[in-house]
Amino acid sequence: MSQEKLFAEFPDVSTEEWEATIQADLKGADYEKKLIWKTLEGIAVKPYYRKADTDGISWLLDNLPGEFPFARGAKKTDNNWEIRENIYEEDIAAANAAAKHALERGADTVCFLHGTKADTQALAAGIDKSKVHFDFIENNSAIKVHSYHNAGANIIQELSIALSAGLEQMDALTGAGQTAEQAASQITFGISVGSRYFLEIAKIRALRILWANVLKEYGVTATAKIHASTSMWNATVFDPNVNMLRATTEAMSAAIAGADSITVIPYDAVFKKPDEFSCRIARNIQLLLKNECNFHKIVDPSAGSYYIETLTEQVASKSLEAFKKLESEGGFKAALQNGSIQKAIDESWKQKEKLIMQRREVFIGTNQYPNLQEKMSEKITATLNIRRGPEVFEKLRLQTERSGKTPKVFLWTAGDLGMRLARATFIKNFFGCAGYTIIDTNGIPSVAEGIELVKKNAPQIVVLCSKDEEYLELAKEIFPVLEKEFPNIIRIVAGNPKEAEDLKAAGAQDFIHVLTNAIESLSSYQKRLDVA
Repeated sequence: MSQEKLFAEFPDVSTEEWEATIQADLKGADYEKKLIWKTLEGIAVKPYYRKADTDGISWLLDNLPGEFPFARGAKKTDNNWEIRENIYEEDIAAANAAAKHALERGADTVCFLHGTKADTQALAAGIDKSKVHFDFIENNSAIKVHSYHNAGANIIQELSIALSAGLEQMDALTGAGQTAEQAASQITFGISVGSRYFLEIAKIRALRILWANVLKEYGVTATAKIHASTSMWNATVFDPNVNMLRATTEAMSAAIAGADSITVIPYDAVFKKPDEFSCRIARNIQLLLKNECNFHKIVDPSAGSYYIETLTEQVASKSLEAFKKLESEGGFKAALQNGSIQKAIDESWKQKEKLIMQRREVFIGTNQYPNLQEKMSEKITATLNIRRGPEVFEKLRLQTERSGKTPKVFLWTAGDLGMRLARATFIKNFFGCAGYTIIDTNGIPSVAEGIELVKKNAPQIVVLCSKDEEYLELAKEIFPVLEKEFPNIIRIVAGNPKEAEDLKAAGAQDFIHVLTNAIESLSSYQKRLDVA
């Protein structure tokens, strides 16, 4: 079959035709609300992208990989990166042995996290010095943005801070007598890569574009050297094996975007010192991306994705604006001293926290689909001095574990099968996030049978799970009897029905639904049930 015949079967479809089909499928629903979502950075993400979306992006049209402004990577023939492994041992001899072990099993370089300048020779004994980094030694040429990421900064804030700090370091080095080329060659950007897969790819690509343009002002044709670490902001104590999946997608983002070196943080680092197994799994994630997926062989693996190219342009444009604003206010150090950076990041944190509390920002195993049999309080042997997104839920659940009191939640399921199952599942997840015991039922046929089950299980909370249209009739039958027999049991309705006031009159005391602030609600129940 000729090429002409092949493509004849797939005629061009105009944007107008796509939009008309979408509008028909929406059946009058609001296009913006249904199909376009906004990131925390204010970037509007469309449901689909076409070639026309990339028209006018000069760096995409005019440049190849390895060419200014290096959006498509600094390398021309491959996408190889350095596998860097953190060494968590504090004892010098043990740290040296762990480093040699890591290098023998696939790591390209190691980074010692503990020690002093006096320990460097002993730590690196028998190891090629080019394969060794010391995180405890101050390196002013390393622009570390990890702490801002973990404090809640959004992508635009991360990049504007990185650029401003890098610019000040360039000025310091050149002011000390170095040439611009010498100064640029020393600067490395250390960033964390989060779980927003495509946005994180765009972040790294945008950083290269922007830094290349900064260096151009110094007469240097080069780009950012980027060391990426997987995020700790979204690492969880509960269901910690999920951290392996998070780290894998984050490492993929970093590799696809063309990071020069990558550290995968072990899945258990959030609650204990990583052991040999967790370090091996972390190392193997990168070995798999190379040796099984061949990510290191393909120059600019995301090339041609209209979505990623457009995201890169949007992230770069917004970050440049934020960088210029930061510079107009005196630059990075001045902003740190007057507190404006901290204030801006706190605002970003509050935005994220609101989504987390409403469980719209999901951490599997922590604020959604918790493993109710899992106990973690005795496994925590170390804590990190950083803010993490899941922490607010973890505190509630650990509080329940350590209190020795585990409240019971009885699910009174009745009426419509589909709705009662859906709402029962929602309530299981909701109270499971605080470590409560859930007593499920497969439909209660009568009030008398329900009362007997409540008497048998002795719960502190009863939640009525059914269909909105059936709630009022059920509540009038169930709640008065329940209140008479068990006056101290809390009576809740799952959902947000229109007849809320009538349901309260029938005996309902609370309503739990998707708009409920889970942390505020669960914290209230912790106090009410004396779980401390």
